[in-house]
Amino acid sequence: MKIKSKIKFLKKLGSLFNRKEKIEFTGIMFVAFLMALFQALGVASVIPFVSLVMDPTIINENPYLSWTYSFFGFEQVRSFIIAAGLAMLAIIIIGNLISALAIWLKTRFAWRKNHQLSTALLEKYLSLPYSYFLNQNTSDLSKNVLMETKELTKSFMLPILEILIDLTIIFLIFITLILVSPVATITVLVIFALFYGIIYKSGFRRKIKTKGKKRLNENRGRFKAASEALGGIKDIKVLGREKFFINKFAAHSIKFSDLLSWNTLVGKLPRYFIEIMAFGGVVAFILVLLITGRTTGQIIPMVSFFAFAGYRIMPIMNRMAIAFTRLQFNTAVLDKIRGDLLTDRGEVKIPAEEVKNLKFKNSIELKNLSFSYPKAKEYIFKDINLKINKSTAVAIVGPTGTGKTTFVDIILGLLSPTEGELLVDGVSITRENIRSWQRNLGYVPQHIYLSDDSIKNNIAFGLPEEMIDIDRVKKAASISNLDGFIENELPNGYDTVVGERGIRLSGGQRQRVGIARALYSDPDVLVLDEATSSLDGITEESVMKAMDNVSKLKTLIIIAHRLTTVKKCDVIYLLDKGKIVATGKYDKLMKTSKQFRAMAKEL
Repeated sequence: MKIKSKIKFLKKLGSLFNRKEKIEFTGIMFVAFLMALFQALGVASVIPFVSLVMDPTIINENPYLSWTYSFFGFEQVRSFIIAAGLAMLAIIIIGNLISALAIWLKTRFAWRKNHQLSTALLEKYLSLPYSYFLNQNTSDLSKNVLMETKELTKSFMLPILEILIDLTIIFLIFITLILVSPVATITVLVIFALFYGIIYKSGFRRKIKTKGKKRLNENRGRFKAASEALGGIKDIKVLGREKFFINKFAAHSIKFSDLLSWNTLVGKLPRYFIEIMAFGGVVAFILVLLITGRTTGQIIPMVSFFAFAGYRIMPIMNRMAIAFTRLQFNTAVLDKIRGDLLTDRGEVKIPAEEVKNLKFKNSIELKNLSFSYPKAKEYIFKDINLKINKSTAVAIVGPTGTGKTTFVDIILGLLSPTEGELLVDGVSITRENIRSWQRNLGYVPQHIYLSDDSIKNNIAFGLPEEMIDIDRVKKAASISNLDGFIENELPNGYDTVVGERGIRLSGGQRQRVGIARALYSDPDVLVLDEATSSLDGITEESVMKAMDNVSKLKTLIIIAHRLTTVKKCDVIYLLDKGKIVATGKYDKLMKTSKQFRAMAKEL
């Protein structure tokens, strides 16, 4: 990488770390420096020790050995040699212990960062507005949180830490080598520089980067195919479409596997070159010494020194070669995770503590409301004005595709108006107070999401076990006409596990769990979006009777497919082509609206 590219690259990575993590990283690099220092000392101690063993008389010739011998009061050369050997061994042992500490610190640092990144990414996604998810595949988001952050840690942050630590070690060892034999050391450095230059100019680096982007895309395809296959298992089994989804997954999986294999091979190729250079260099070095007339006594210490240095450097060079390949291959992962974490997409900060309810005493008002989805040319609805008084039951009806659910999503604060505003007691609902408004709302969608947990935990959805009020759970179950089924038919009552997505419950039972969930927090406003569409006639009637009782104390907003469910509503709004075309009670609309009568007749 060029200098500017390297700086930009490091800035990208550095933007993911907070001040505390940067201080911790500095501490790791200090330990790495100590490790490198002891590694270099271990290498540097080889020549004097081997020379001393082969020719003890050098104690008198070498001023450093002579001073050490006298300072520590040695009287026998043999004991001095043994002490020197033990000192050398101690340096190696201490160096390896510090190496182990450095490895533990860097590994803990990287995987704790993995925890922080995956948690922060999940928090980021959950803080994004609902509109963001309309154009996203949730399997891709899950993959980013669970797998790509792991890949970033394993194949990006760890290699960078390894490179920085290894560079420190190599730098100090090469300083030692230069002090002993500058010509041989500089020659090796030049050869390595030429080798790297050839690779850089060949475009090989760009090819690695491109294949890294392909890996990211193929992995996305794998997750999407697997998610679709397992999520739609019932339809797939009935239609006999298993082979289609297997082939769809396999097409991405084989490419993903081939790309990983290619990356592994490319990462290990430099190792063979390094080994050739290392072993060939030792042989060449010995030949040069022999040609220049060096004696065996001179050759052995020098060869031992360079062999020991090579023993230390070779694994480091191999690791660095693999690490550099990993960095290039996974640059796309860094860009993806960093982009998702740092890009402002209108997220709402998730409060650390529970917010207080926004006061709701009089009415909800939609004023000059218009809405269109991002990049869409046409409005879903335009200049709508209506008022919903507290403790009334209001219904929104209309043909399919008229924007009824979008209309309710704005009331729920999931979507922001393109024009106009949502007012609660005259207060405009914005990003700053949306959480407080939503504390007043209970919501029952057409399709209920149930987690693989107990009935109790699904009703008190999103609350820790110790915070669940079982009396409120039972009260909500009773209102939604679910209590008899739970207490009389389920083996463990409210502690019965419903299975993934509530697979052990019927459609009507799942819907009533959703209604009980909406009622658990005792909201001021209850929004039902086709909430009774999957219930049979008898169950629907019993639930609507309960809703009649609730409506005396709460505000009901009902999106209905069956017009029979809105007969007792105080006001019904008929939506068509983005406008309110009729308003009134059920009987009035049956008399005055031909379109309403046609809808009632169809149902």
